[in-house]
Amino acid sequence: MSEASVWNRLAGRYDTVVRLFDTSYPAVEERIERDITRGGRVLELAAGTGQFTPTLARVAGALTATDISLEMVDRLRALVDREELGDVDARVMSAYGIEAPDGAFDAVFCANALHVMDEPARALGEIYRVLRPGGVLVAPTFLHGTGPGRRLLSRAMSVVSPFVARTRFDLSALGALIRGAGFEVERSEQLPGMFPLGYVTARRPAG
Repeated sequence: MSEASVWNRLAGRYDTVVRLFDTSYPAVEERIERDITRGGRVLELAAGTGQFTPTLARVAGALTATDISLEMVDRLRALVDREELGDVDARVMSAYGIEAPDGAFDAVFCANALHVMDEPARALGEIYRVLRPGGVLVAPTFLHGTGPGRRLLSRAMSVVSPFVARTRFDLSALGALIRGAGFEVERSEQLPGMFPLGYVTARRPAG
């Protein structure tokens, strides 16, 4: 079964599931306002049904909000219309093949996705490509590897769904992955939750 088909099946109950893990989402929204320059070209990867899309739309000059799942994107488009979010282009897109030219975006926002990807380094390579030199990556990511108790819980939950976590990061490992893709990590902090959220901002070098 493909990744897209799994997320299509989850789309109808995704908002309910998210509520189990969204303790730190208000803190992420505050940081979006701080870390993404207003008026820029922003790409949102793995947008789901749009938990962060309204906040990003308020900050961005133009927002491209994407997900691998058509069912998710249909719900995302409904949100965009309902809340009259303005210049938001909601599209089906894989993080492994971003449909944009090199340097197309001032910022990329990729929340709660790197840990469920089979190839997160491949996605980061694409993100690096489509960011302009000096552009910023904001990557809040659930940390399933912050101690033996959470690792055990994560493995148990993975029996029910294989997409709970492909990689069980702690904050250090998440930062190392992003640095390994060529980014300069500027901020790295752990926000509380059943599974803590690693909030990392990084920049494509300007030179």
